[in-house]
Amino acid sequence: MTNFIVSLLMTTRLILLLLSIGALSCKVPYSKKDVFKERANLPTDEAPHIKNSLEWWYFTGHLRDEDRNKTLGVEYVVFHFNPTNLKGGWMVNMAVSDPENEAFYYDHQFFPKTKFEFASLPLEFNWTKKRFSASLTGQNGEYRLAGQFAKDSISMKLKTRAEKEVVLHDGIGYENYGDVAKAGYYSFPRLKTEGEINLLGEKFNVTGNLWYDRQWNCSGVFDKNVAWDWFSIQFEETQSELMLYRLYSLIDSTVIFGGTYTNAANESVFLENHQIVINELEYWISPDSEAKYPVEWEIEVPDVGLFTNLKTLFPRQELALNFGPVTKFYYWEGMCQAVGTINGQVVGGTSYVEMTNRFRMK
Repeated sequence: MTNFIVSLLMTTRLILLLLSIGALSCKVPYSKKDVFKERANLPTDEAPHIKNSLEWWYFTGHLRDEDRNKTLGVEYVVFHFNPTNLKGGWMVNMAVSDPENEAFYYDHQFFPKTKFEFASLPLEFNWTKKRFSASLTGQNGEYRLAGQFAKDSISMKLKTRAEKEVVLHDGIGYENYGDVAKAGYYSFPRLKTEGEINLLGEKFNVTGNLWYDRQWNCSGVFDKNVAWDWFSIQFEETQSELMLYRLYSLIDSTVIFGGTYTNAANESVFLENHQIVINELEYWISPDSEAKYPVEWEIEVPDVGLFTNLKTLFPRQELALNFGPVTKFYYWEGMCQAVGTINGQVVGGTSYVEMTNRFRMK
């Protein structure tokens, strides 16, 4: 038991370090246990990588109860971390946004891991700790998600199927972040979703689209001097999707952009630094962390004829994850709305944005 506690303390400190640089900033591997191939291998790479130092299965999106005229946002994330090539562990993070009432709810839990736990496909993740429970099953775009918050009367049961084919970022399922970082990365950018969300005693029968990100091989990350932003947008009129990221060095102010634009026919354009313009227009300062987050942006991708204004539905969607009795990791992730044009056509879209280390921006 003593060895397990020491191991868990080490891994929680390391995951704090890893997350503080951001999920998209992953250096070239330092461990022979990590797996970098020429191309992502599906469905194999959907399963956990047992000796991987950090990986995740990530769902976000807007869901709506049409009968109740109610829209809710969902974030559902499973992290697997093993930075010391020991047993490692899991973290499950869930959040629900209620823009009508500008209310935000979230919960998370750590779980220990046995050597080959959940190593096969289809995914069969399942955890329980007191009142908190979470499960994720399925593969290849068809998933069942369930969760129960411990600290609030909130639960969800959702099932998905892929409306569009998988997108292998950078064309091979490995994203090269400005030649300074690399990670396995693919997405199902439009999962048709239905199910129920129970929010503080009210049940909502919801439908909509979730965005699913799968990343692995985020190893060798021991630098907290990077902030990052991640954007996902699902445009309705064109049935197209945009993923963008922005890495920012807190030491020398270097900025790196990248991303993927996918049209209705599932044809993707892989975007590099010079093809993306992001301007921040408005800001919100968190009363909890004192972090300064942008809450409105102008985004331009001339090569695909895209221009959009992106704005949060409400600013207070900051999470504070507890990694110890006095340690909290703050980051922002929440619902946004896009209005703009693609090749002259007026479009609107739903979006999720994630931002880390904003309290350290110059």
